[in-house]
Formats: sequence, C-alpha cells, structure tokens
Amino acid sequence: MGLTLIAAEGGLTDVSGYTILWAWVAFGVTFLALKKIAWPMLAAKMEEREVRIAEGLRKAEEAEKRAQELMTRQEQILEEARKEAQKFIADSRVAAENAKNDALAAAQKEIEAQRERAKKEIGLERAHAVEELKRATVELTLEASARLLKREMRDEDHRRLAREVIDEVVARR
Repeated sequence: MGLTLIAAEGGLTDVSGYTILWAWVAFGVTFLALKKIAWPMLAAKMEEREVRIAEGLRKAEEAEKRAQELMTRQEQILEEARKEAQKFIADSRVAAENAKNDALAAAQKEIEAQRERAKKEIGLERAHAVEELKRATVELTLEASARLLKREMRDEDHRRLAREVIDEVVARR
C-alpha cells in the first residue's frame, strides 16, 4: 500500500536531490563492494579461464603439429614399404630368372652328358660288333680254308691264316 500511495502522489516519477544523492551513495557502496569482493573473483576466474583456453589452444596446436609429424612419418613408412615391395618383387623376378637359367643349364649339361654316354656306348658296341665280325670272319675263313684244303689244319695255322685274311680285308678298306 505504501507504493501505491507514493505512486499516487507522483513520488516515483519525481526526481529530487535527495533521491539522486541516495542513488549515488547506493551506486558507490555497490561499486566498492563489487570492486573489493566480486571484481577480484571475477578477474581471477576470467584470468583462469583465459589461461585454460590458452593452454587448450597450445595443446591443440601441439596435437596438430604431432598429427602432422605422424602423418609425414606414416607417408615415409608407406613409401619405404612400397620401395621395399618393389625391390622384393624385382629380386624375386631375378631369382626366378636365375633359377630358370640354372635349370636350363643343368638340363643342357645332363643332355650333353647323356649324348657323350650314348656316343661311348655306341663306340663300345661298334668295337664289340667289329670284334664279333672279325671272330665270325675268322671262323668262316677257317672253315672255308679247311674245306678248300680238305684237310685239317692246326689251331695255330688257322689263326695265322685268319689274321692274314683279316689284315688283308682291313687294308682294302
């Protein structure tokens, strides 16, 4: 009811020196209270917040720098791995080519060895056949001679006669 009376009398809208003085006193007291109590706490909180924000920004920059370094390192590792893989593939190709060439060389060597063995065997068989032919020729010659002479010759005579015939046949060739 008190406000209604003051408002009805026009007291709230009237400005007087007394009201102004009390307003300034209230403002001064509030200002001093805020300056001594609230502003230092607010300033400390603001400064603390500023430090936290600065620290967060610094950590973010460090993390970004670290991430950039890690990315660069990862790219280097990938490039090294790529180079090693290419080198491994090239080495594998060379090794495969060498293995193929070694296998071909071994096969050629084996073929050549078989040829030489076959030539030796053929030579031995030829020599054996020639010996067999000589022996058969001697026997045929001895038999033919015996029939021609109608008499038996001693073994020694047969061999001598056979050798002469063989030597004669060989000389004609």
